[in-house]
Amino acid sequence: MGSGPGIPGWFIGLFVLVILLGLAGTIWRISVARKMAEDAGLDPNTATAVTLLSKDGVDATYLASTLGSHTRAQAAHPTQPAKTAEQRLQELQALRDKGLVTNDEYEAQRQKILGSI
Repeated sequence: MGSGPGIPGWFIGLFVLVILLGLAGTIWRISVARKMAEDAGLDPNTATAVTLLSKDGVDATYLASTLGSHTRAQAAHPTQPAKTAEQRLQELQALRDKGLVTNDEYEAQRQKILGSI
């Protein structure tokens, strides 16, 4: 079979190899995106769609999972409401009464609190 017309066998083999590597890479990207989405409590099907439809799909899934976990952490630990000046002055007085701050520190902090009103 030698040098007849047609496509050489090595070219067909190379073409099949490139196709297989492309499929393997796509499957890997999808599995990584789905795992990140599941770990973050997001919809894995949406992560699959984003991964398939955009060139930066895995990056987008990573960002979404990171932002989602950050938002859930904030919801689990809400910040305390700001203390009023009266509460801060009472706390400062208690610290002075216990001897944890000096009179000079007390007066300096008291002036700061009163200045913030």
